[in-house]
Amino acid sequence: MAEQILGLFCEPPIVIARLGGSTTPLDCCVWEEPPNPRSDGATVLVPDWSLNVLPDGSVEPLKPDAIRFRDGPLIRPVCPFIEIWARLGEPGSDPSTWRDAPLTPSLLATAGIDPSALRFTIDARNAKASRRRRNPDLIYGTFPFVVISGDNHQPVALHAVSPPGVAQPLIPPGRSIPLGSVQVLRSLPGPPAAGVPWPPRIDLEVIRIRFTPAAGLFYGPPAAARPTSESPVPAVREDLAFLNDLAGWFGQPGAANPSVEPGDTFDETAPGSGISLGVVDDTCEARIDVTLQLPGIPRRSLTASANVFVGPPDFGPDRRPFLSLADELNDRTAGASTRSANLDSAEVEAWVQDLFERVQETVSLMNVDFWRRARGINPLSANQLLAHPLSADGAHPAEQAMGSRDKLRAPLGRIEPVTPNVPLPVTERARERHRSLADINALKDFVAEDPDRMKTLVRAAFEVDPGEDGNTTSMRMPPFMRHSNALPLTLSAWQYDLLMRWIAHVTTPQPAAAAMAGAAVGGAAAALSPAAAARREVVLRRIG
Repeated sequence: MAEQILGLFCEPPIVIARLGGSTTPLDCCVWEEPPNPRSDGATVLVPDWSLNVLPDGSVEPLKPDAIRFRDGPLIRPVCPFIEIWARLGEPGSDPSTWRDAPLTPSLLATAGIDPSALRFTIDARNAKASRRRRNPDLIYGTFPFVVISGDNHQPVALHAVSPPGVAQPLIPPGRSIPLGSVQVLRSLPGPPAAGVPWPPRIDLEVIRIRFTPAAGLFYGPPAAARPTSESPVPAVREDLAFLNDLAGWFGQPGAANPSVEPGDTFDETAPGSGISLGVVDDTCEARIDVTLQLPGIPRRSLTASANVFVGPPDFGPDRRPFLSLADELNDRTAGASTRSANLDSAEVEAWVQDLFERVQETVSLMNVDFWRRARGINPLSANQLLAHPLSADGAHPAEQAMGSRDKLRAPLGRIEPVTPNVPLPVTERARERHRSLADINALKDFVAEDPDRMKTLVRAAFEVDPGEDGNTTSMRMPPFMRHSNALPLTLSAWQYDLLMRWIAHVTTPQPAAAAMAGAAVGGAAAALSPAAAARREVVLRRIG
């Protein structure tokens, strides 16, 4: 029996779009190893292959020579693509035998399906004000949902309005807030011709859509367009100050919902008033449902979905964060603990090395001296202090977190005093130390010398020590940073568990033939140079 289309899925199922006022999208860029070995980061941003959308809705690959983030004062938006894929198999067969293939017009034609049978339903909403006030009437979005046929290749605008039937709609009738647009792109038939200038991984035939976010504008009631004694610059442009000030957002306490943290992320009528100025923005979350109506089978269709999260531009430089979106998803995905337990020791070690490289990149961006002064607990409690300060140590005040009397400080980790040549000694020490620990062998030595040291320094997920709050922290790693919930920043539970598992492996005596040097094919010890063998024996003796 011939294969049939038995399922659909979106690739990727989650994308992030970023606001921007320019009409030119940001080109694709990726992290690569820096060409300069003296770079503070393990990676730099470099251009990658992008897709340029042409006026007829088709796309052409291009790879720019450099990344351009803005056009004059206007930020280029991040406009993600989502591909539609099919799962092919024989009817009634085990799903494990199905194979994945790009959904293309030719594949649809083989199944006797017209592209118009493909439907995209977009539900885009902003619920920030609603969540703060616990008032569903303050949600605004695409009411009703936007539906696009698979043969419509024009951009379709997403206009947000208030829900129908609301007594006092936030967005008055006849007005709307643009949330961007969605476009079903035109496929180019056939596989790439031989000698094309782009890599074969770029498939121009697959059916894909592009989400273009809004410009990054603010909207509010008429009062938000007037300057105040505290702010001579109005919060909202006059032409965008059309929201209903009686809808329940303007003039209301902005933190009515105590679960919303940080509690001060809204515009106030006056600094510190806690009363909302009624301002909203054009970010949103969007769900895109894909439906394929099967021929000759009434009410029988295949479905898939993708989610779009729209945020502000990311002004972070070319360094990787140590807490990534992948780590957050792994931390929250069902079965994540089982998958992490199935990683072998080599995979865990590779992950740990990558983590500490990203930690080093984060530290390379920080003025640790400044943030220590701003957020380090001062003074520490008596049980957190050494009886006497570390000798000739320049971290002052001594009783502040990371100071010369902090028990968490390593006795051998002396910090130089401030000098004209070294104005930021704590920062210099942090960068030097983490540059060393980004090497997996140096990290192993660090753990082997004191197996409990890392466990003491690194805080578990969402762990808060006595005396810490949203403004002050101890020097437990990562120090002086905070989560979006305003409490001290931590690794995710997924990251912390893998790190502790690796430490347990490194500090547990192993049979010499299968220790950290690894076992070779057939069970024979892998060949090592004399110097490497000597280093291995030193480490084995130390941890044994």
